[in-house]
Amino acid sequence: MFKRLILSSLILFGLSSISFAAEPWMSPSWTKEFCSYWNEHLQSTMAEWSNYNVNKEKGYKTIAFYRQDCNPKVISAVEVKYENGKAVCIYGGLQKDQHPEFVMYATTKNWKSLAAGEFGFLNIGMFTKMTFKGSKGEAMQFIAPFKAFLVDLGKVSYTDTCP
Repeated sequence: MFKRLILSSLILFGLSSISFAAEPWMSPSWTKEFCSYWNEHLQSTMAEWSNYNVNKEKGYKTIAFYRQDCNPKVISAVEVKYENGKAVCIYGGLQKDQHPEFVMYATTKNWKSLAAGEFGFLNIGMFTKMTFKGSKGEAMQFIAPFKAFLVDLGKVSYTDTCP
């Protein structure tokens, strides 16, 4: 009887911990998981962009992002390198590149809206729901891949807890 009680408790504890496996959205640990997701789902979509106007000294591009309503501000980033015709995420975590090509930030509510694909008429929502620093011309030239990136931010499980 006692063994069954212990076993049942362990099973329940194990199942409850599974539901808490998600990381805070846009935290460094979540961004590491997003980097893995990128390598499974975004390599082809983002390939042309990742090879466009690359800083030859760095050899990769950085997209930094954070949730504006979280304090302290934790800036996470993905670093992407063009390799063999694909956009390969080579790093996901706390921002370490001091000169990212793009920095994006928004409230959690607006990030969720963008991740749901709610870009609005003529994609205006992309620039009204978030603050975007970087080449807007480049972003507009590669609007479809950027939309895919924003939507895919919502595809890796997360919690609403601030990082």
